[in-house]
Amino acid sequence: MKEFAITISPRLYETDALGHINNATIAAWFEVIRMRFLESLADGIEGSVRSWILASVQIDFLGETFYGSDVTGKVVEASIGNSSFTVHCEMWQGGRQTVRGKAVLVHLGLESKSPARIPDVLRERLAAL
Repeated sequence: MKEFAITISPRLYETDALGHINNATIAAWFEVIRMRFLESLADGIEGSVRSWILASVQIDFLGETFYGSDVTGKVVEASIGNSSFTVHCEMWQGGRQTVRGKAVLVHLGLESKSPARIPDVLRERLAAL
């Protein structure tokens, strides 16, 4: 898979009392990474980004992430099911991996509000990576 990466600049208010980036902030950053990845796949497909719900998330904290140095958020693997999509992400700061995680997203029919098959165009774009 071709790597997808974004840069995140930590903000001071995202730190905890020990100067680490707060765990809830890390979860939010993973959402930003996932959504930007989906947006890159869904370019030109109306409503496709809004049609996902988070079904499961797992985050492993491997090291400390701090304010004052950019973080690189990467999608390192993505697999597609019938109506679900699993995205594996990593965060790196200063040349070391600090966090890894995965999330399962479910594609919903916008009118039915129930799980729906992922559109073929998204499948094709993912396969092209």
